[in-house]
Amino acid sequence: MIGICLQARMGSTRFRGKMLSKLGERPVIKWVLARASLAKADIKALLTSNLEEDDVLCEIASSMDWQVIRGSQEDVLERYAKAVDLFGLHYVVRITGDCPLIDPKVIDVAIEQSLKLKPDYLRVDKIVDGFDVEVINSEWILKAHKEAILPSQREHVTPYIFSSKRAKKEFIALHEEDLSYIHLSVDYPEDIEHIEKVLDELKSEDFTYFDVVKLIKSKPEMFKIDGFVPNLGYKKSLERDKEYIKSMKAKPLELKNTLSHFSRALELIPMASQTFSKSYLQLSLGASPLFAKEAKGCTIKDIDGNEFIDYTMGLGACVLGYAFEPILESIKKQLEKGSIYTLSASLELELAELICNVVPSAKMVRFGKNGSDVTSAAVRLARAITKRDMVACCGYHGWQDWYIASTTRNAGIPDAIKDLTVSFNYNDIDSLAMLFDRHKNKIACVILEPVGVEEPRDGFLEKVIELSHENGALVVFDEVVTGFRFALGGAQELFNLEPDISCFGKAMANGLPISAIVGKREYMRYFDEVFFSFTFGGETLSIASAIATIEYMKQNDVIKTLWTQGQKLKTAIQNLIFEKELEDLVYVLGFPVRFILDFKSNEALKLKTLFQQECAKRGILFTGSHNMSFSHSDEIIDKTIRVYSEVFDIIKYAYKYNILDEMLEGEILKPVFRKP
Repeated sequence: MIGICLQARMGSTRFRGKMLSKLGERPVIKWVLARASLAKADIKALLTSNLEEDDVLCEIASSMDWQVIRGSQEDVLERYAKAVDLFGLHYVVRITGDCPLIDPKVIDVAIEQSLKLKPDYLRVDKIVDGFDVEVINSEWILKAHKEAILPSQREHVTPYIFSSKRAKKEFIALHEEDLSYIHLSVDYPEDIEHIEKVLDELKSEDFTYFDVVKLIKSKPEMFKIDGFVPNLGYKKSLERDKEYIKSMKAKPLELKNTLSHFSRALELIPMASQTFSKSYLQLSLGASPLFAKEAKGCTIKDIDGNEFIDYTMGLGACVLGYAFEPILESIKKQLEKGSIYTLSASLELELAELICNVVPSAKMVRFGKNGSDVTSAAVRLARAITKRDMVACCGYHGWQDWYIASTTRNAGIPDAIKDLTVSFNYNDIDSLAMLFDRHKNKIACVILEPVGVEEPRDGFLEKVIELSHENGALVVFDEVVTGFRFALGGAQELFNLEPDISCFGKAMANGLPISAIVGKREYMRYFDEVFFSFTFGGETLSIASAIATIEYMKQNDVIKTLWTQGQKLKTAIQNLIFEKELEDLVYVLGFPVRFILDFKSNEALKLKTLFQQECAKRGILFTGSHNMSFSHSDEIIDKTIRVYSEVFDIIKYAYKYNILDEMLEGEILKPVFRKP
């Protein structure tokens, strides 16, 4: 079913009432209706506004056997969607009322080519202005009606469709020469006089487009018109777009207490935070929360009383959820018995046995408090075993000298230490082989995160183990992030691998400070000589929490839930990115249990800042990371997707219209590590 939809109204800004202006003996609207009626289409409909002044157009159209669709003056797109639904159209031929010379044969050619080429959008190109014809697949009319939000997309039918990368577009030309600069539509009163002269030259109402082209060739002086400004209405719509985009921002958060607290904290605490990734470097000062008051499940409340859904979850530590009741009970019971003793706690053995039971490579265990504790212990252990000094690393491994010396945050570290750590690239086994060739018999260990956000390819991890052992180096898996998340036994369980030494932390105790270094017995026994000892290494509250967490995870199939819920969220976000055609600006990377949402382009940090700002206003604390927890329910995920959908629109159009700076209400985020 093919329908010609004639878009017309009386209220033109430049030439009010032009549809009834006489062209010869008939008003302009009758010329258009009469000539378009001769085209081969199933339905012919006038689309106009609900305004009383347009009643006369409806009467004329009805008298000439045209259907009539009426709607909002501002929402022209809605009228087209109504026509599609009412008449069951497959293709819509769009023409406008200011084209009295429209040629039905040109319309027929456009229809024929659309049926042949099957585009989503087809336009007759290079044609004289006033003979314009567009043909649109009705599915895209409905899609645009559903998704278009800007004034320019509602007041004008094709901008959303035309700008889409997904829509298949065809441009057909009736001749080689571009004649679109010639103006034969009715936009100003003087256009009537000019078109009448053209009609006088044609000497017949039964003319074709090519008769007009012949006239242009023979008398070009008739068609030199100065001062014509095409698409003036559309340009005004684009200006309204900018104001609309700004109005899409939600009401700013109440951050009075946050800003006051920040000023006070900055006087006493460098950076006003204990952790780089929790500081104003990663949370927009003036637009996002900075200080937490309390948290429960997967929601966190700041000191101004604002509440947010959280996916960072204490940097990945709270795998079950904040203040998770079954774990709290174990901690409370242990608290009554004491948290630190002069003697080693008997609970240490219970946790060690539990870890050795679930982690494939664990034959012996030592505890630390942070991930940095155990990764540094692993490096020291490897150096003691191999009698070598150098370390090859890949990924992030904490704040200690041996690792952070290899980053741009290496202030205060002697050059001699910096030279002992060399880096290789994930999924690039040749980059590791090159290090072994360059530093023969000097590398004590290869330490890497078995999975960051990139999936291992082509047996990369197996090759790392094989290559390292061939060169006399130990292999250390830093599973501080992946442990008790990708599987109970970490990524090594997921990928069926056994490194020499492994490091765990974060999710192990659902938020309490504990870490573990585990490994093969022949290597772990070196801790009899390698000094790794501190007062709180056997602190019992964290050990009790770790025991309760691991047992709860085993008994309640928590890992499966993390993967299931994470896949729901990740897939939904990917679908949003696709639907909104944001692939050039936004991407998702990682496994369902832990993935990131980040931004591209040279404005990436501004995009991320704006996304964080608007998510926060809508109750989502966004940092980029999505560490799934057992508390992230379907309801929470559904709300997250609704918010992300709204905010994706904001960043899409703020970027397109180059108004990111105007949209930001706080400081632009800064990277923790700078590019070298």
